[in-house]
Amino acid sequence: MTIILKLLLAQKELLLKKDKLMKHGSNTLENYIRIHEKVLRDYSQYIITQNPMYSEEFITENWLSLELDRLEIESVKGSRILVKISKDIDVSPGARKPIAKLSDYSYHAWYKVSGKNILRYCSPHPDHNKFHHRHDYTVNPMRTTQINYDAWPHVSEFLEELIFNY
Repeated sequence: MTIILKLLLAQKELLLKKDKLMKHGSNTLENYIRIHEKVLRDYSQYIITQNPMYSEEFITENWLSLELDRLEIESVKGSRILVKISKDIDVSPGARKPIAKLSDYSYHAWYKVSGKNILRYCSPHPDHNKFHHRHDYTVNPMRTTQINYDAWPHVSEFLEELIFNY
């Protein structure tokens, strides 16, 4: 084996280890979906929507769209909040099971009664806000804040933010 090949293999191994250590690293597709279903069960005491489920649609063989639209929750302050979660997931063949890695996301929340927006977290856009960011509609004017790479919230953290702060 040549030195260059050894270096490339070592570099690939380091990248895989780094990915597993990241907050939003890869996972098996089965686990990825199971975790999202578990989050809905874990927060069921705040969820008003009956039997909430993500819709799953393979756009292509390697591109899965997950969406949860109009999830209704009640915060500890008594607010009724509607939530939409959209995720695009890159799916690649694994050694034994398909591997999932989030590519794009949007978590959006608004008050049910007034329809006023509360928050939206977004992945980078190609034409503006080319970074992970958070829109805060509770301030005037609306504030967009950059989020460091890999520091955007998991769905559970987003739900907690809504449940305990709004």
